[in-house]
Amino acid sequence: ISTRVTNDNTFCRLEKQSRLCMVRPCEADLEENIKKGKKCIRTPKIAKPVKFELSGCTSVKTYRAKFCGVCTDGRCCTPHRTTTLPVEFKCPHGEIMKKNMMFIKTCAAITTV
Repeated sequence: ISTRVTNDNTFCRLEKQSRLCMVRPCEADLEENIKKGKKCIRTPKIAKPVKFELSGCTSVKTYRAKFCGVCTDGRCCTPHRTTTLPVEFKCPHGEIMKKNMMFIKTCAAITTV
């Protein structure tokens, strides 16, 4: 979950906004996809659309989301440009919940201290 405080609203009042985010899948071994001579894979392609899961609930639609990759030279690959979209989740007992979710447009490799 990412959270920010912003006044980007009609009344120009400070408000806290939260959204779900998935920078990269936990089970993905992305280092094997780095091309010879390269040090990073910034935005790996996803083979097939996926459904997101949250607290036992599953997204109603499938998404071909972009994720950030990895670097082998000590840099960190993080989201650079993102957008926020509502995602509907259907839960086991039939209830529907809608959550804002971050979708990655581009990633960047940054040097960490």
